[in-house]
Amino acid sequence: MTMRHDAETAAGVMREAGLEPLEPYPGTAFPWKSRCTKCGAIVSPRLGSLTGRSRRPGCKRCADRAHGEAQRHDEDLAVAEMREHGFEPQEPYRGVKYPWRCLCHGCGTITSPTFGSILAGQSGCRRCADLRAGAARREDPERAAASMRGAGLEPLEPYTTTMTPWRCRCTTCGRTSTPTLSKIRSGRGCKYCARFGFDRAAPARVYVVTHAQHGAVKIGVAGALQRNDRIAQHRRLGWTLFYEHHVPTGDDALAVEQTILRRLRAAGHGVFLTAVQMPNGWTETFDAARVTAVQLRHAIRECQPTPAPPEPLTLF
Repeated sequence: MTMRHDAETAAGVMREAGLEPLEPYPGTAFPWKSRCTKCGAIVSPRLGSLTGRSRRPGCKRCADRAHGEAQRHDEDLAVAEMREHGFEPQEPYRGVKYPWRCLCHGCGTITSPTFGSILAGQSGCRRCADLRAGAARREDPERAAASMRGAGLEPLEPYTTTMTPWRCRCTTCGRTSTPTLSKIRSGRGCKYCARFGFDRAAPARVYVVTHAQHGAVKIGVAGALQRNDRIAQHRRLGWTLFYEHHVPTGDDALAVEQTILRRLRAAGHGVFLTAVQMPNGWTETFDAARVTAVQLRHAIRECQPTPAPPEPLTLF
């Protein structure tokens, strides 16, 4: 067999694969520059790859397109399948792996599941899935109320969920609070009757401490009728008490503190120290160069235990 005959035979193989050679035959093991007669792409397959046991396509672009078409479901069938699962397509079908914008007949929202995920048995609509999960977790209202009454709390409004604050009246002290059912079932009770931690019904104080090394200032609350353990903890970490202001109850102290914190946040002042630098109360620390202890003292004196005004403090 002559080299000319070899070249002609090779060219015939290439043309049978849909490729037109653009240069002389280089041999079976070398790339052979050719043009695909279907899509016009310039490719360089090896003749050996077209004829061996592990035969490969001559044009990758055409091979990918053929593979995609082989995997593509018929659009009419796909639309019918989506409608059977409760979705109305809002755009043309593109393939099993592409998000498909649809109207969910269950909740009326627009969602974009893939056709493949629907075929795999997934819900396709996050909102419907959340609603079903919520319904499965929903507590029987009578049983929920019984749990609250068992903890000494009388519900004052209908039950919603275990994580939603539930307005109740304590049958021991008569005060109203809003615990969640999950907290009550974890062993909590009326915050005013608690015999540990910060007593929200007893006299309290709002304080300001400073830290010279960190260049920081902090606002906080503590009880007034007990030893000032909280401030003593701060002092052991290098903090110095700058000011304290007495208020009738712990709720009043918290209201003052939270009012000032909201106004500082609205004015653009973020948390200054980390939990490592300030293990207890780092979220109430500020840069002393921007918020001074004197300014905090003035704010506490001016702030009454009532809801905070909407505008931020102008002195910061």
